[in-house]
Amino acid sequence: MTTHQALHHAIDAHNGTFLCEALDDANITRTIDFRHRLAPAQGIEGVPDLAGLRDFYRQFGEVLFYGDEDSGEAAVRLAAPSEWALLRSGFDGWTEDMAEDEREEYLPEWADDALVVGEEPRTGNYLLIPTHGADAGKVFLFDHDGFEFTEQAPDLLGYAWKQLDPDDSALLAMATHLRFISDATPHQWWIRELRDNRGNLARTHA
Repeated sequence: MTTHQALHHAIDAHNGTFLCEALDDANITRTIDFRHRLAPAQGIEGVPDLAGLRDFYRQFGEVLFYGDEDSGEAAVRLAAPSEWALLRSGFDGWTEDMAEDEREEYLPEWADDALVVGEEPRTGNYLLIPTHGADAGKVFLFDHDGFEFTEQAPDLLGYAWKQLDPDDSALLAMATHLRFISDATPHQWWIRELRDNRGNLARTHA
C-alpha cells in the first residue's frame, strides 16, 4: 500500500462526534456525528509536478473534512483540480482592488501565481500553494480577516494527514465557522469538544 493509499484508507475510516452547545444557551447541548467525504480522482491534467501534487490527485478528487450530513457543512474542502480556477476567482475577489503599495505590504510575493487548492467553506478563507521560491509546495491558509497567510504544512499530503489528528487549536479554528445550521434545529451551535475513533480528544475550552 502506498502512502497515498494509506491516507485514503485513513480518511475513509475516520469518524467521530462533536459535542456542541447552543450559542444562545450553553445548557442546551447536542452531539453531532462527523465523517469525511471523498470524491473519486479526476486525473492530473493541469496539475503541476510540484511537491507530490500529482501523486495526491492520482488518488483523490475532492475531499471534505469534518462534514455534517444534516447541515451540509464541513470544516475544510480540498478541491479537485477542475475547481481550482473557481477558487482562484474567489481569492482574487479579496485582492483585485488593492493598490500596488497595499499588495506589496499585505501579499506574499508568490500570491499572484499560487495555486488555490481548497477553502474553509462559507468563510472566504482559502488554501494556497506557492509554485515558486523557497515556499514552493507548502500549504498556506489565507484568512481574509487581517489578510494573514499562515503556513499549515510542508505539502498537501502532510496537510491532509494533519486533519485527522486535530488538537485544541485546530478544533477552535473549526468552531469559529461551523454552526451546523439546518431545519432540524432552531439553534446555531458552538463546538465544545471532539472525540474520534483514532483516540483523539480536543476541546475548545477547559
